[in-house]
Amino acid sequence: MLVAWIKAIDKAVIPRELRLWLRSKQALFLKRSSALIGPKGRLPEVLPRPTRRVARQALSLLNAFTARVRLSIGTQPVSYLWGSDRGLAICRYYVDQFLQEFSSDISGHCLEFQTDEYTTRFGGSAVTKLDILHIDDSNPSATIVADLSKPNDIPSNCFDCIICTHVLHHVFELDKAVHELYRILKSGGILLVAVPQVGMCDPGIGRSRGLLDLWRFSEKSLYLLLANVFGQENTMVRGYGNSLTAAGQIRGLAAHEFTKGELDFHDWRLSVEVCARGIKRV
Repeated sequence: MLVAWIKAIDKAVIPRELRLWLRSKQALFLKRSSALIGPKGRLPEVLPRPTRRVARQALSLLNAFTARVRLSIGTQPVSYLWGSDRGLAICRYYVDQFLQEFSSDISGHCLEFQTDEYTTRFGGSAVTKLDILHIDDSNPSATIVADLSKPNDIPSNCFDCIICTHVLHHVFELDKAVHELYRILKSGGILLVAVPQVGMCDPGIGRSRGLLDLWRFSEKSLYLLLANVFGQENTMVRGYGNSLTAAGQIRGLAAHEFTKGELDFHDWRLSVEVCARGIKRV
């Protein structure tokens, strides 16, 4: 029955009364099944194996069903935090996927922006030195304070790898910033970039950190921006996401509310996230 509902929701607009009824049944199901679910959503090992298997399948279907319903309810998103208050944000799922694929690039002397969110996780023991860059001195974790769109004291040919996630869409003078990223990379160094194509603008960033949410990127625009500096043959760009996950990103859903097959189908015309890899060849 649940599978039939999911397929029907894909093909039809649900009347408001039916949506409300389905939501009430979902809430009842979750309440009754909560006793079976252990810490962090795991099912207790004391349950018989067939029971655990059926329960996991039911919860997986329920997540997919919930996502479909929430995509069609109301004019406001279910989260104004990109879904990060509900689980792993969809955009971050794609950043993880990109960095996992190119994790072998993350080695030697690395630079990341604002926090060490990715370098240690994906580089591990291959990272010999790590610097954190922040635009001002408000970040106690920062080892370098600089604005890459302005003159700075960062030495040239310094880093083996730079991880630049969700940074460039805050920079007005993009060409200057990309030239600086190229300058501070060593010869053979690698820049890993992730930027949004679809997503909510953050009205609080400008007030709290002096940053403005300025740009969104397509595969083509990010490619042209980087290839102009790194060279066409040294620039690779890839889009992640599709119409369903892009809608989920806008609505504030989290990655776990979609199946792996849905998340891993990529349509460049409707990407959630655009990622790039640039190599400095001199």
